[in-house]
Amino acid sequence: MRIRNYLAMSLFLLLLASPYPSAAFQASGWRQQGPEAHAEKFLDLLVQGQMEDAFKTLLGNDRTDTVIELKHDLEGEYTKHGNPLGYERILKQRVGSSLIRLRYLLLFPKMPKTFDIYYYNP
Repeated sequence: MRIRNYLAMSLFLLLLASPYPSAAFQASGWRQQGPEAHAEKFLDLLVQGQMEDAFKTLLGNDRTDTVIELKHDLEGEYTKHGNPLGYERILKQRVGSSLIRLRYLLLFPKMPKTFDIYYYNP
C-alpha cells in the first residue's frame, strides 16, 4: 500500500511538471516563485489543514482521478495520525538541466510521510 501511494504520488507530480503548458499548470505559478517556494507553500497549507487550498496552489484547477485518490489517501493519514506538525526538505536533486526533484517529509505526530515533487524545465 505504501509503495502504491509513493508511486502514485511520484507519477502524479511528474505529470504536474509536463513540458506542455496548460491553463491549470500556469495557474499554479511555480515558475515565478521557484520550485522550492512553490512546494513549500503547498506543504505549509497542508500543515495548516487547508488541503483543498494546498492542492489548488500546487496544481491550479486541475482535477484528475489521481488527484482525488491522493487527497483521499492523505485524508486517511490525517485521520490515522492527526494533523502534521510540519515538514522538512530532505533532498534537492537536479537531474540534467531540465528536471528538479524535491523530497520532503511531512511530519505527522506518529510517523512521517514522504513526498517527491518533480519540476520539469524550471
